[in-house]
Amino acid sequence: MSRRLTVIFVALLILVGGALAKTFEEGKQYVPIQPQSPVGVGNEVEVIEFFWYGCPHCRDFEPTITKWASGLPENVTFNQVPVMFGGPADLHAQAYYALQGMGELERLHEKLFHAMHVEKNKLRSRGDLDAFLEQNGVDMAHFSEAMNSFAVAAKVNRARALMRRYGIRGVPALVVDGRYRSGSGFKSYEEMTEVVDYLVDKVLMQRNAQANR
Repeated sequence: MSRRLTVIFVALLILVGGALAKTFEEGKQYVPIQPQSPVGVGNEVEVIEFFWYGCPHCRDFEPTITKWASGLPENVTFNQVPVMFGGPADLHAQAYYALQGMGELERLHEKLFHAMHVEKNKLRSRGDLDAFLEQNGVDMAHFSEAMNSFAVAAKVNRARALMRRYGIRGVPALVVDGRYRSGSGFKSYEEMTEVVDYLVDKVLMQRNAQANR
């Protein structure tokens, strides 16, 4: 009787495990990037989120991706890249890198989302943006200098090049190791991060397989 119960218990564990395990479909929740340009080596994997401050989905996704990023293992790095779809998005991307260089980005990142989506201050013009930043204690002379700097221009150009390389046409979008881009059909924002975890494991397995050939 005891042995029979053990067999039943193990069978139930297998059934439950199978039910809980999520499967993700290539071409649906994620797509391979072609041509592939892997950016990591060894067990290091880079994850990039492409976003825009004016995007309501990016704003809604921010708490989820922030929580996810806070628990990453040491071998996984996470970076955010602002997109440039023209108009205000280009201005916001430039401001992102200017504030980053000034050491002000962490303090103002969430405030920018809040201004645009809660206060409905879209910051579409340089004047609106400057007024908002001045109200939030930013050194405007320093900000103006940063906005016109070579360093910011170089980061903006790199972000634009990454958008083209990875085929970014909508946000939020996640790219894992330059190999895979998030797709569509997600049931929740949490599922987006689950797909990223799945792809990180997939990348590491691919590297191990290549190393053992």
